[in-house]
Amino acid sequence: MSLNLHANYRRDIDGLRAIAVTAVVLFHASVYPVQSGFVGVDIFFVISGFLIGGIVYRDVRLGTFSFVGFYARRARRILPALMAIIAAVMLAGLLFSSPAELRQTSLGAISALLGWSNILFWKQISYFSPDAHLNPFLMTWSLGVEEQFYLFFPVLLLLIGRWRHVYVLGVIGALCLGSLCMAQFGLGRWPAAVFYLLPTRAWEMGMGTFLAVAKSNYALSFPRPVNHLIGWTGLFLVGLSIFIFDEHTPFPGLAALLPVGGTLALLLSDGSFVNRAILSTRPFIWIGRISYSWYLWHWPLMAFVWLCSARAPSPLLLAGAGIVSLVPAALSWRYIEQPFRRGSGSAPVVVTRYAGSLALGISVLAVVYISNGLSQRFDPALTLAEQVLAEGRGEPCLANYGVASLNLSPRCVHDTGRPRVALLGDSHASALAASLSHMADRAGFDFVQFTKSSCPPLLGTTRLMPTHPGHAMQCAAYNAQAFAAVMHDPRVQTVVLAGYWAAPFAGDAGRDAYADPQDMADHGVATSLARLDVALRNTTQILANAHKHVVVLGDVPQFRFDPAKEAVTAFMPVRLHAEHMLDPSFRTVGEVAPPALLTVPAQPVADVVRRAVADGQDVSYFALADGLCSPAGCKFRNGDNPFYVDPQHLSRAGADFLLARLDGLLPVMGEPMARIAAQPPIPTTPLPVSDATQVAIH
Repeated sequence: MSLNLHANYRRDIDGLRAIAVTAVVLFHASVYPVQSGFVGVDIFFVISGFLIGGIVYRDVRLGTFSFVGFYARRARRILPALMAIIAAVMLAGLLFSSPAELRQTSLGAISALLGWSNILFWKQISYFSPDAHLNPFLMTWSLGVEEQFYLFFPVLLLLIGRWRHVYVLGVIGALCLGSLCMAQFGLGRWPAAVFYLLPTRAWEMGMGTFLAVAKSNYALSFPRPVNHLIGWTGLFLVGLSIFIFDEHTPFPGLAALLPVGGTLALLLSDGSFVNRAILSTRPFIWIGRISYSWYLWHWPLMAFVWLCSARAPSPLLLAGAGIVSLVPAALSWRYIEQPFRRGSGSAPVVVTRYAGSLALGISVLAVVYISNGLSQRFDPALTLAEQVLAEGRGEPCLANYGVASLNLSPRCVHDTGRPRVALLGDSHASALAASLSHMADRAGFDFVQFTKSSCPPLLGTTRLMPTHPGHAMQCAAYNAQAFAAVMHDPRVQTVVLAGYWAAPFAGDAGRDAYADPQDMADHGVATSLARLDVALRNTTQILANAHKHVVVLGDVPQFRFDPAKEAVTAFMPVRLHAEHMLDPSFRTVGEVAPPALLTVPAQPVADVVRRAVADGQDVSYFALADGLCSPAGCKFRNGDNPFYVDPQHLSRAGADFLLARLDGLLPVMGEPMARIAAQPPIPTTPLPVSDATQVAIH
């Protein structure tokens, strides 16, 4: 057995790093056709496992491994450049970030220093999360995964590292297989957890370590033609993975085998033509050497471009930010990474120094967090506007992806013995819930809310979302329970159906469609529109047959910019000036966005919804867009009150303003109790899910 693992520097690995980081930067810049450049992170994971896991294995076999020495090297490698970018981002945030944004940024910085960014972003994922593009530390999630891996993996190698190498490989291989299976299984149920958390990412680093252990124990040499073939195959697989996926591809899982397998092939084929004549050239090596600093610097620059842009910045502008970030990245590598990696001091002293630095940095960041992002920097009206926005996010009665059961808590199902109004729908419906609940209470009604993300309130039809493989069936099951519950509750007098009806046809919807729960296939736009029409007619008729008055709400207008961000930017002179520089053509007229900045409820979807309910008995229709829009445009704020929390979801202020202007909505809900008494008795036992679904289909 040879324990001379990684004794010689491999230039081709720096070249492979260059491909990985360039792919990530181009993906973040939305440069076509690098639509799956996010796999660069997977390439980094494999390289990390190969190099660092391999070194730990070598030291364990030699009996020289030390946790203090290992973490001292990790601290020297990771923390100096990370601390520098955190300091730079926080200083820039004083000028360009609102109090809530700076507070969130400080929390992201703390999590980055502690190595749990991935857990933070997983916990923050929800339908109402602020745009991820605005978080300057989002890129540190991968550092969190790595640091957590190296908390546990050295312990495993200490336990098994002195076994026979075939057993070591067997254990690592089995754990990698289990992690991959967990990732594939969880994609349709917990997609955010699968993406961000260690258990479903560990197999990528584990496979790198598997190869390192195999190379240290076996002479993995091949005839020159075979070695060249392995190299070309690896480059092809890596290149293919950068281009063929997109943001709608369920990932990671079996799809990640492509970049992982390609990276393993390139690590195996050292000395091949690809490794020697392509990956080992000077440009590749230079990019590879600064790859860590470039990875750290490119994203915050892009995040601030997003933050200061009224509309989505162009790929050219984002790519320019990525290129500019090469300058601080090169300086960081030369004057921060290199000196600190060669710094003096014993391992215990180094660990103590960095622990003290972390404590100091976290304390300063905690002050920023506790002080509400240093809110004294701006007009108090800005803080009030952000409070309105915060109240509209994180709706507790909105079932997230992976949830198929009803929330029957008192917060979602009011019960004071009065007749009830029920709201069914998706996140657009949920944005109306607080205002509608208040209106119902004032009219003498209890309020019931059954809402689920990306789940239109329809029977016999569901929303097919390839990015969430299990969502369509979960949505169908959720709706079956929700409709059964309201239809068989004699106290429910009015059922309000609201949703993002045009969602499957939106430009960013990918391959979404309205689909039959028994036929999970996309049969085209025309079929999807027809299914929406039929489903709405059937659903409203079923509710009417159950003696419910049905209110169908057309969707709200949407915007080609973020009205919530604009409402905040109006109070920030420096950011407003930067916005005008980045997008001189952007103009709003006071509180009204002109038609050029609008995405009104899509045609013909709005017409389909209107026609589907026009002939229904005991069915009312209200076009929400009419309450905000005129020929001059659509209103997105009223003074200091923002009407939206993002380009498509209303704030509480927006919902209050809009619903109060819908003539006839309150009288519908205020019908006398005699109406209920006149209804035939209805069984109180809910229908089974399958029965409720069949009623809608037939």
